[in-house]
Amino acid sequence: MAILFDEEIIDGKKYLKICPSSEVFERVGKQVHFDGSDDIYQVAIFRIENKLYCTTNHCPHQNAAEIFNGVLKGLSVTCPLHGWTYNIDDGSNAEPKRGLKKLTTFEIFEKNNWVFIEYPNIPIPRWRSPSGS
Repeated sequence: MAILFDEEIIDGKKYLKICPSSEVFERVGKQVHFDGSDDIYQVAIFRIENKLYCTTNHCPHQNAAEIFNGVLKGLSVTCPLHGWTYNIDDGSNAEPKRGLKKLTTFEIFEKNNWVFIEYPNIPIPRWRSPSGS
């Protein structure tokens, strides 16, 4: 189910107030849906050593919305479906021989015990666009 979030302008940039900080647990991914098609507009939030990271939730390998549920090792997350691994800090594919596809990352921070992310401009995959291109 898509959720509408409060927007805040901070230093001229639009951010979304996602959830209380207490809802993002150490080394446990959190899936967040945005207004729109639930299967496309999602991000994954992670807390590693008390630092927050935010990426698209879809594994670019086969567009499965399972990154939040992936296996974490250091700053890497491995998709639980097919084993593709990505760096959650920059989104890069940890195994470039498998392909160059990467996760999109978003600025994330905590303020007054709330989690904020930059307004996500999530690209629609080519296979989902009306023209198919």
